[in-house]
Formats: sequence, structure tokens, C-alpha cells
Amino acid sequence: MYFRLNPECYYIKGDQNGAIYDLIEGDIYALNPKESQTIETCEDNGVVDPKDPFLCELKQRTVGNFYEKKVYIEKLRLGSPIADFQLDRPPVLIRAFLEIDNRCDRSCWYCGCHGVSRSQGCFGCNTWDEDGTPVHAPRWKELIDELHHLNCMSLLIKGGDLTRNWGKTQEILEYANKKFPSIFVIGHKQHFSKETYEYLENKANLILQTDSISDIGNQHQYLLTMDYQKSQEFAGNLPPNVMVDMVSRNFDPLQPDSPLSSKKKMPKTNLERFTHNNKLHPCLAQSITISWNGEVLPCPMMRNYSLGNINDRKLWTFFKNTPDSIQEFWNISLTRLDKCGKCEFRYACTDCRALETAKTGDLKSKVLCNYDPSKGMWQQPAA
Repeated sequence: MYFRLNPECYYIKGDQNGAIYDLIEGDIYALNPKESQTIETCEDNGVVDPKDPFLCELKQRTVGNFYEKKVYIEKLRLGSPIADFQLDRPPVLIRAFLEIDNRCDRSCWYCGCHGVSRSQGCFGCNTWDEDGTPVHAPRWKELIDELHHLNCMSLLIKGGDLTRNWGKTQEILEYANKKFPSIFVIGHKQHFSKETYEYLENKANLILQTDSISDIGNQHQYLLTMDYQKSQEFAGNLPPNVMVDMVSRNFDPLQPDSPLSSKKKMPKTNLERFTHNNKLHPCLAQSITISWNGEVLPCPMMRNYSLGNINDRKLWTFFKNTPDSIQEFWNISLTRLDKCGKCEFRYACTDCRALETAKTGDLKSKVLCNYDPSKGMWQQPAA
């Protein structure tokens, strides 16, 4: 008898162990070395024992099936198999962060100007201790036009306290509304008055920054910022409209059971995520940031990785297939990282290059993870 995984199920080999990805149900089955070897035999159309309890369980879970003869299983795929080889393919741009200001009077303890690291800082409000000339409203409008022509899907407008120059914010937002159906405005909850809430109601989705649970309502998306060492107290106890933003100077000591670094952060998977992570970075890909002074960045939190300034060149030139293009960051799939490339979970895992580079200074580092693929073991939480 023979056994093969179903079309929607992929076997991914790691350094020591393997994993089966069920792209329909979203489950990931971690395999030990013996089970991994069995699946490798199956996928090579090797003869197997039809009474093998491991294979019988996989059949029961509808992950695979037995066959009397050797079979070829065409795997479920997303997109064209020749798309990657087509020349001059336009970029797929999902989101653009526009930092239209860099001023705020609050000086929150978690603000980017204090040099802290934030796990979700890209979706929060920040100011930065940087020099430069602010981009004026007419240039922002030109950039919005350029992003529209690049078929960008959504805008995230941020930059300190957007109400300090509310006239500029309104001017940019009114113009963006003519071009984009999906717009997010990011700011601290205390920045917005009743009048600004009413104005923004039909113009943008709000992502509200706060470090107080009492601020959280049910009408908008919230970014709840908390000290990394205390973040476990709230794990799993927050409503779905709240993102947790963990803040630390360097994330030491690395907590074994933290969702930032352990198997607790492993999400369910699907065909789109699996296909994306095969080729591209889980977070940086299909995203671009334009800072308050015109610097083009791969992420709002990666301030040391400017690709150039939009006052010197057109935005579309940053998407040319050259060593200084934004695609160089998009293409940092986890397979290209030394540690992750040996890991069987590399096509399902999340990753934050901003946190890694802030901690190590190395664009290809991976230290905020408690799994050792060379041993096939997770670091256990302290007793």
C-alpha cells in the first residue's frame, strides 16, 4: 500500500523535524523525526504498512489517504506558476503608511522618540528625534496620486498628534478620500475630540493608541501598549478589536512562554499565507512607509533603513528591480534567514524585522524565537 497527503496538505522539512500544513483547515501538525521520515517515504511513493497507527490517524483527520498503486498528487496552488518569471510585473502594494506630521505634546513613555522597541509600533502613533523638512500638503497629494496609480489598496495616515495641524490633516484626508476606499487614521485616543470623531466617522477607520484598558470601547480598533514583562497578564483576555503592543528596551530576558517568541504565536495557516510566506516576508512585503520628512522606509519602525527621499525622485522609482528598491525588503522570506531556513514552521510563522534589527543590528538576524530547529525543541517555560 501507498499513502499520500491530500492536495491541500504540504509536508515541510526542517533541520530535525517536519510539519504538515493543512491549508484548508488551517492546522499545522508538528512531527517528530520518526513521523517525518514516514511522511518522506510516503511522499516519495514508498511502500507503507496500511495498519501504521500514525498514518491511520492522518487518514482519520482527512490529511491523507491510502492507495493501492503509486499516485501523483497535484498540490493545491494559488496563482499562476509562471507569474514569477514574467518581466516587468507591477508590484502588488497592499498598504502605505503616510507620516504626515512629527509633533506631539504628550511624550508617552512608549513613543518612538524614546528609543524603545514596540511589537506593533507600526500601527501606533510615534514622533521621532530626526532632522529634516516636513513634506507639505501639495506633495502629499502628489504621493497619494502616485500610490493610486500603483494600485495601492489602503492608506494608513499617522504622525504624532494629527490634530495639531488639523487643517493640513483634513486637506490630505479629503483628497485621499477621492482616491482610496480604505483609509485608516492612527493617533492617541486622547488626541481626538467629539468633533474630530464625528468628522472622521465616514472618512476613515480609526486605530486608537492607549496604554489604559479603561480607554477601550467597542466602536474602533485599539492598540493597547504595555510593558513586555507584564503582557502575559492580559493574554487571551482582550476583545477582538484590541491589538497588544509590547514595549521593551531590548526584550531581555526573553520570556519562554511569551507570544512574541514561543509556539504560542504560531497562527493557523491558509493557502494565501502559505503562498505568500514561500516567497515574501510575512510583514514587510507589499508595504511601504513615507516618513514625515520624505524618507522612504520598509517599515515605520525601521528608521535606519531609508531607501531615499521622495523629494529627490518619483515614488515609482523605489519599486524598480534594483538593489536599492523596496522589493529587496519584501523578498526577505524566512527561508533566507539562517535560523528560519532550517525550521519546519517557516511558512506559517510571523516575524518583525524592526524588533530583530533593533536588538542585533543585523537585517537577517533571528533571536526573538524560542524554537531551535537544529534540535527540534522549544525552550520550556520556567517552572
